[in-house]
Amino acid sequence: MRWNRIGVAALGGVLVALPVILFYQKWPDCPWFADCLIHRLTGFSCPGCGMTRVSHAALHGHLLAALRFNCLGMLLMPVLLLGVGSELFGWMRDKPPPVSLRFGRGAGWWLLGVVLAFWVLRNIPVWPLTLLVLP
Repeated sequence: MRWNRIGVAALGGVLVALPVILFYQKWPDCPWFADCLIHRLTGFSCPGCGMTRVSHAALHGHLLAALRFNCLGMLLMPVLLLGVGSELFGWMRDKPPPVSLRFGRGAGWWLLGVVLAFWVLRNIPVWPLTLLVLP
């Protein structure tokens, strides 16, 4: 059990270090900001395209720019971080998480539908939908 806690603490350390490293990088001069493989191979934007830019812009306080890069990712990222962080915190203490974001099976299917719809809509070249594409 002790090694599990050390592993989770190490994972938590990495998850804290990544935003710090991302914060101090000069966008787009950093060569390790990888392009999306799906976009490079197909020319279409996937639901996650722009999330590195979203993280970078959000860490620098440019929330409107972050929304422009990937609005769905920008809206879901705080919920995901809160849920995962709370679960890890509760697991490390062997107590229930301080904040529980439990959703039913229907919510998972609904979220999958929203992500798939976002994926399709951001690749339709019609004016209001072209706002969903990376600038």
